[in-house]
Amino acid sequence: MGHLASGVGSALVSGPGALWQNSGVLYVGEYGAGTLNIEDGGEVVNTFGYIGLNPDSSGEVTVSDASWQNASNLYVASGGNGALRVEAGGTVSNVTGFIGFYAGSNGAAAVSNASWHNSHDLYIGREGSGSLSIDDGGAVANVDGLIGFYEGSNGSVAVSGAGTKWQNSGDLFVGQEGTGSLSVADGGTVFNTNGSVGTAPGSVGTATVSGQDASWQNSGYLRIGEHGAGTLTIENGGTVSNTHGYLGLGTSATGIATITGSGSTWINGGSLIVGDFGHGTMNIGDGGTVSNVDGIVGYNSGSLGTVTVSGADTSWQNSGFFFYIGYDSNSTGTLIITDGGTVSNNNSFIGTVSDSIGAVTVSGADAAWQNSGSLNVGHSGTGALTIEDGGTVFNTQGTIGAHTGSSGAVTVSGAGASWQNSASLRVGLVGNGTLTVADGGVVSALAMEVANNDTSTGTLSIGAAAGDAAVAAGAVETDTITFGAGNGALVFNHTAIDYLFDPALSGSGHVNHFAGTTILTGDSAGFSGATTVHAGTLVVNGVLGGTLDVLANGRLEGAGTVGTTKLASGATVAPGNSIGTLDVVGDISFDAGSIYEVEVDPAGSDSDLIHATGTATLNGGSVAHIGLVGAYQPFATYTILTADGGVAGTFDDVASAFAFLDPTLSYDPNNVFLKLVRNDIAFCGVGLTFNQCATGEGAESLGFGHPLHDALVVLDEDTARAAFDRLSGEIQGSVKGAMLEDSRFLREAATTRVRAAFSGVAASPLPVIAYGDGGPAAAPADTDRLAAWGHAFGSWGEWNSDGNAASFDRSIGGFFVGGDGLVAENLRLGLLAGYSRSSFDVDDRSSSGSTSNYHLGIYGGTQLGNFGFRAGAAYSWHDVETFRQVGFPGFSDTLAADYDAATTQGFGELGYRIDTRAASFEPFANLAYVNVHTDGFVETGGAAALSGASSSTDATFTTLGLRASTGFMLGTMNATARGMLGLRHAFGDVTPLSTHAFTGGDAFTVAGVPIAGDAAILEAGFDLVISPNVVLGFSYSGQIASKVDDHGLKADLAVKF
Repeated sequence: MGHLASGVGSALVSGPGALWQNSGVLYVGEYGAGTLNIEDGGEVVNTFGYIGLNPDSSGEVTVSDASWQNASNLYVASGGNGALRVEAGGTVSNVTGFIGFYAGSNGAAAVSNASWHNSHDLYIGREGSGSLSIDDGGAVANVDGLIGFYEGSNGSVAVSGAGTKWQNSGDLFVGQEGTGSLSVADGGTVFNTNGSVGTAPGSVGTATVSGQDASWQNSGYLRIGEHGAGTLTIENGGTVSNTHGYLGLGTSATGIATITGSGSTWINGGSLIVGDFGHGTMNIGDGGTVSNVDGIVGYNSGSLGTVTVSGADTSWQNSGFFFYIGYDSNSTGTLIITDGGTVSNNNSFIGTVSDSIGAVTVSGADAAWQNSGSLNVGHSGTGALTIEDGGTVFNTQGTIGAHTGSSGAVTVSGAGASWQNSASLRVGLVGNGTLTVADGGVVSALAMEVANNDTSTGTLSIGAAAGDAAVAAGAVETDTITFGAGNGALVFNHTAIDYLFDPALSGSGHVNHFAGTTILTGDSAGFSGATTVHAGTLVVNGVLGGTLDVLANGRLEGAGTVGTTKLASGATVAPGNSIGTLDVVGDISFDAGSIYEVEVDPAGSDSDLIHATGTATLNGGSVAHIGLVGAYQPFATYTILTADGGVAGTFDDVASAFAFLDPTLSYDPNNVFLKLVRNDIAFCGVGLTFNQCATGEGAESLGFGHPLHDALVVLDEDTARAAFDRLSGEIQGSVKGAMLEDSRFLREAATTRVRAAFSGVAASPLPVIAYGDGGPAAAPADTDRLAAWGHAFGSWGEWNSDGNAASFDRSIGGFFVGGDGLVAENLRLGLLAGYSRSSFDVDDRSSSGSTSNYHLGIYGGTQLGNFGFRAGAAYSWHDVETFRQVGFPGFSDTLAADYDAATTQGFGELGYRIDTRAASFEPFANLAYVNVHTDGFVETGGAAALSGASSSTDATFTTLGLRASTGFMLGTMNATARGMLGLRHAFGDVTPLSTHAFTGGDAFTVAGVPIAGDAAILEAGFDLVISPNVVLGFSYSGQIASKVDDHGLKADLAVKF
């Protein structure tokens, strides 16, 4: 059919009993195009069968519910294009089957609910391109299956659907020398003996097994990347099984396997090698599972293997006796377990033989490596294990650096990270081993051994390694740490302020402390090595044998026992955990520049003590007395150093943090004594301000035995100054200054009313109720009327610290009411009354308070031509309440006072009016005298309560200024803009004083924060005529000085009846 190039031929064999029997070869598309349909029980018989024989030919054969029997080979696209469809129960049989025989051919076969039986091998893409699709219960059988056989060929096979099978009784090659792909999906099954994906050098093979019940069953081995490049993907519940599994077998091979999704499984009945001689990669994720006997990652020399196990319910299960990460010389293996992945095995080796390299990382919550046997990190090669951020490793015995030439390093870091050794843990058995436990990581073992053999080196670091920046510490949970014959070290280089370390140390090794505070509580009497405190603090509350050197920047504390101890220049020793004794079994020596910090009990004779069984050699150094809170008695004597073998030499110096007690040292043959003596520094002597000195004198007059005096005498200078400030009661003086300042609100209300009555320049429209005939314009009441008025005000201000008294904040609000009338031509007199309340705070002195203020006054004024005069006098009653909190080390008190005060003032003002076409002006001069009298008071509270004497404070205020106003139209309404600028000067008691005394002590005087000596006085307002009888006004007033600012806002509504 299709014999000639231009020929087109077709044949149909249909129906039961229909038979086309060829004793020779059957060509469907020899040079031209041919079509053969065998259906409904029809049968075709021949020797060789060709579909698309020669180049440019094409042939199609469909076998549907019928049979095609080839006594010899069947070629689907021998040299041209060929297609074979077997369906609906049809059968095809032959010896060897070829799909895409020669280069340039393109063949496709589809077997659906039918069968194709090859008694020998089946080639899919021999030299050309071939594809095979098996689905819907179809079955294909052959001996060997070869997909992409020769170089340049391309073959693909898809096996899909429940009951669909590809039965290879021999081996299956996916990408023999060419490119091949295999897809098994949705219940399809592939059977063969040995499987190879990417067989020869240069070949490329891919295999994908996807979906529930999809399976690839290899009764022999499976090699992914045998000598070429191979990829295996198992996903969505697919399954692959074989005996031994290989990823990257040959030296030039690359093998990659990805097992992902719940139920996805790779079952290896034998060993699984990831990177045999080549490069192998395996990724298990999202619930995938891999199982095998022995597992090897990076097997032979030159190999590179990498495995990642990631995600919850993801696992790699190794049932064999051995599990290797980096096995042979020059091999490299890497295992990463993260985010809930799990690897299980028996005994494991990271860096197995000499020059091998292995690395394992276990990271993230629920990530786990479960070794039912031992774990060796750096067996004879180089091994690294990192456990971080919640990862966990389990094993029986652990070894880091097992054999000669090996190197092992383990880091356990991050909250939840743990390495659990149910037996012992050896760091540097014969080789080199390091273990770093940091940032909340935990290592546990029955016992730990460091540097066991004389050729070994072992280092256990808590925090960071020596020379690195300190990090947060981890925990070591073991009863004992034994140093062997090698070079063993325990390093503390962390940031904790109270790191507890309780294992018992024994053997000869080195303990090096670089940073943090470490508290040793174990019984390490069996330790015979050397401890060096390079920096940070080592607290020995247990027993530490061997020798101990404390270097510059190092600190030794504790109430335990140490061996012979030497303190270098810059080193510090502070026995006890407050007051306590540090025992030295041996000698102790202090170099010049070393420091011995001593705490003593103010209530008795107890003190810090160093007790040495040998000699104490004092080559200088200093003693620093660190006082505890309490009432010290002068001339108390404390024993601070005892040496059974005698004391040689002296300390160079002794000092104390106390400002008022001086320590002195004395010696006898076996002891050093510390005595505290009251020095000649007066309390006032440490004060830097007037108030500190004055308060100090008042407190010192109380004498020893008074709780306030005794609490002050043990303070250092800075703390004493702060205490004097809080004790001073300076708020009482500052309140006086505030009452002087706030007297201006009454003056302003009175003079403003008089100016308003005479239509003065920049007068605000005080609300009035006037008796008389109403005028036609909205304005302040005419001068021929009897008027009543009201005025509300509010202000907030701050008096900044002058370096002596602290800053004072005040807010005030209130009102005035009054009435006035004409008593003579152009002369007006009136009365006013008012109420206000102010609140104030002195935050830096923990003080606050308030005043309730009641006011009564007279005022009057006249306007003679351009001259205007206003004057008045007033009296104010004040109810003052103050509250104070006093606190410093060893003392606290809560105090309150309640007392009366009064303000008397007189004032006058002269102004001259100047009118221009644009505006009106009034230069003015103002004079006021103010006197504030405060009654005596007694604070409630404890030992810091003050009594205050009655006193008077007065000041004179002069003000020169200029007022201005102008009218204009705002739409249809009349408006007025007004303002004032003045300079006020204060004379007299600008720094208010207050005299106090502690109960039983001498009186002392302190100063409050000063009022402003010179201040700019500002006012700006805007009035709007709403209707002929209503005026609405807004205004701002304030005073600004270098250390004082006060601001007020108000709104006025004037209504004429």
